[in-house]
Amino acid sequence: MKRIAVWGWWQGKNLGDNWIKKTIHKLLPYAEFVDTKVQKFEGFDFVICGGGGLFIYDVISPWKQYDQKIPFGMLGLGAEFPHSSSIAQQLSERAEFFLVRDQYSLECMNINNIERSYDITFSIPLKWVPEEELSTKDVFLVWREGTELLENNKFNEYIQYNKVKDKWREVLNKNFDTVWEDDFQTEDDNIEDRINGKGFVISGRYHGIVAAIQKGIPFIAIDICPKIRALTRDCGLEEYCIKISEVGKLQCLIERANLNLADIREKEYQYRKEAEKKLNNQISVMEECIMRAIKPLKILHYGSYWMKENDVVNTMSDDLTELSNVIKIDLNIYGMKMDSRVKTKISTPNGCICILDTEKLIEDMRQFKPDCIILNSGGITMEDGAFLYAKSAGIKVVGISLSDPDVFPYNGQVYGYKCDRFYTNSVYSLNKQYNFMKQKIDLLPFAASPSHHYFMPEVKKKYDVVIVGHARKERMETVNRLSLKYRIGTYGNGWKDSLGVVNGIEHVKAINSGKMYLSFAATMAGYENVKVGIFEAVACRQVVITSYMEELEQYFEIGKEILCYKSLEELEDLIDYYILHEEEREQIRERAYCRYLSEHTYFKRWQKVIRDIWKTEKAE
Repeated sequence: MKRIAVWGWWQGKNLGDNWIKKTIHKLLPYAEFVDTKVQKFEGFDFVICGGGGLFIYDVISPWKQYDQKIPFGMLGLGAEFPHSSSIAQQLSERAEFFLVRDQYSLECMNINNIERSYDITFSIPLKWVPEEELSTKDVFLVWREGTELLENNKFNEYIQYNKVKDKWREVLNKNFDTVWEDDFQTEDDNIEDRINGKGFVISGRYHGIVAAIQKGIPFIAIDICPKIRALTRDCGLEEYCIKISEVGKLQCLIERANLNLADIREKEYQYRKEAEKKLNNQISVMEECIMRAIKPLKILHYGSYWMKENDVVNTMSDDLTELSNVIKIDLNIYGMKMDSRVKTKISTPNGCICILDTEKLIEDMRQFKPDCIILNSGGITMEDGAFLYAKSAGIKVVGISLSDPDVFPYNGQVYGYKCDRFYTNSVYSLNKQYNFMKQKIDLLPFAASPSHHYFMPEVKKKYDVVIVGHARKERMETVNRLSLKYRIGTYGNGWKDSLGVVNGIEHVKAINSGKMYLSFAATMAGYENVKVGIFEAVACRQVVITSYMEELEQYFEIGKEILCYKSLEELEDLIDYYILHEEEREQIRERAYCRYLSEHTYFKRWQKVIRDIWKTEKAE
């Protein structure tokens, strides 16, 4: 299994570094932490230099002359003073990713062609405190004398040190009932516990100010390090950053902060919001870089494809090849001649169970030597002997269900618990049905692929509304009513004026043939679900209309990226309005498409699955 190292100041017994480590562990649970005493990375497949201001004055060893073959990236990097060399710039050109926490640090490193990042803890921020819960008479004081820094000429000149802690305490005692003092020297990472209940922060530690911003607490920053001033400047609150010697300004600043509390919190909230959003995007790119740089997992993928090249299972497995070395085996479950690996096919009320032959699977495992087996929907499972062999060979088995909740009683309930990881397409199933195996069950929502579903500008918009799916009674009632007012294009079996069953490229053309796309949420068994057609239509730059489900809000912003109705009257009102307002249709189309590309491709879905596989391996 692949080994990823995260290299940083983990040996320093500093609460800020411990908080960073805790955050990175949540983001990369499969990674191993090594400290700066380690200079060689043999045995690792990728190394991340991360945590904080590692390049304070210039690039440090082993990075200033890095000649190891292990691929690397930088995470949450920072500087304090301008570098005298261009080594950081050269290093950034070799790195798989290079994330620097602020613009000031980029300027110090002489780097001008990289997008700035933020302190990594903003990716999983502390709990925001409602204003009414702020205890403004309790101050959290993170004092740093800074004498250990004074031996350095640059810090000595910057700090402008005076021994004035007693004077600071005098002012604080006048303004606050309780002064909670901390020095951040600890092996703990419990910053949330330490700052809870405090309504004001005064800190000479960088992460004391970071914590204040994340929780919406007013602060005064003690300007011991350039990174502290850079942070306050970035969030528009530099006026609350003073030198340790400027104790004479303290009283006035406390009064000003209390008077301008709402303005301070608004600036903190906006900074926190932007940082979290930017980091989430950058971390996704980072994970992609790691997966591409290291030798990919070898995955044996069993599936069956009945809708030609853009069948859901085929689309998923094609996109998996961008991240892994995939051996695709089509079991042809729905065809005239099933693959011989299918030992038994059992019909169920909503599909089938296909049990694969142990001896043939062991032969596959011996031949291909996979890291992982994926059993992708279609009721595909293995005999117990194959599960046992895979376990003994260190091969992880991943099961996927794409037809929950309908098939759960006949599929996932029967064999899901046997897999190392099992995924369902349904939030309802995750919360209500699979609760007997929550430790290894997770959600794998539908998505789409830019290479399989896409906008076709040459296809004429012949219909006001297009529907791609088979007719059912409740659907026909809706379509019959809509047909009295609009041009409706219906593709699939059972429609009165069906345009035929479409697969492959014809399926893509069908989606593109309407001004809007109507998706029905009800499943065959009467549940409601977020259907794959929604994502496929958005991938074709369609305006999607569907019945309202709370779950939809996890994927698209209702009213801005997707349209929802709760009654036939509301559905007609939406169609009436957006037929006449083409510009607004285009805005919805563009917003939804951008959201889809950033969050809802199968490439993104597989990134999570691969992370989970690594996590499972690490846990063992």
